[in-house]
Amino acid sequence: MNKLLAFLTATFISIHTHALILNDVEVPETITALNNNTQLALKGAAIRRAYGIVKSYVGQLYVSDTSLNAEELLASNNARRMVYHVTSNRVSYRRFISSINNGLPLNLTDEEIAAIRPRLESMKSFLDVDFGEGTIVYIEWDPNDGLNHVMVNNELRGSVPGRDLNDAILKLWIGKNPVGRDFKQEILGLSTPQD
Repeated sequence: MNKLLAFLTATFISIHTHALILNDVEVPETITALNNNTQLALKGAAIRRAYGIVKSYVGQLYVSDTSLNAEELLASNNARRMVYHVTSNRVSYRRFISSINNGLPLNLTDEEIAAIRPRLESMKSFLDVDFGEGTIVYIEWDPNDGLNHVMVNNELRGSVPGRDLNDAILKLWIGKNPVGRDFKQEILGLSTPQD
């Protein structure tokens, strides 16, 4: 009986400590926010495919409350992190920014874009780095300081205020017109990510 209990315990622990592997990228189940006070859990992960073929990056969405749906996530003021783990050398700063520029008008009004434009330009400047396979970018919203923290390869590149800016970027993944319908379902944890 004790051996069976030990086996089941070990099995349970091993199942719950292994991270998801997606396109050879290890995706942890939980992370600690930059403020070191908040635990964020994986809502979902998905592969962004450019032109339906090229696996550009593995997107990961970490939130403080995984029970929230897309609308509730966008309405909440909870901590969250969007991770872009680049998996192709075809990704460049220019292409990354172009995808943001092209996606925003599909998910925001002209007035909403105008309201975030100066801060969006600051955020874009923080991302002006050499992209390449293995580059890890993340944008983390911290409701405690009201800032979007932009990290590239574990280096804080800068911070920009406003949840509306974070909402705008998140809408590229989970808004009305996301980067992909399958991507949206997977990043919200509603379907199993396809490798």
